[in-house]
Amino acid sequence: MNLKEKKVGLFIPCYIDQFYPQVGVASLELLQKLGLDVRYPMKQTCCGQPLANSGAEKKAIKTYQNFIRNFSEFDY
Repeated sequence: MNLKEKKVGLFIPCYIDQFYPQVGVASLELLQKLGLDVRYPMKQTCCGQPLANSGAEKKAIKTYQNFIRNFSEFDY
């Protein structure tokens, strides 16, 4: 399998975006240096983990569905 032919969707969790943005940038740069086709879905939102962690999993279902929809076109 040639990974360079696969599309990679880059997920940047909200805590990385807010507190450690350099980690998101470094992740993108590393994947690009490996020659991967990396894309950042512009419609990505919260993954729903905060809701799940607080016991509100049912309230997070639409968030989960949105996450899956935003990343469904990617191989990884």
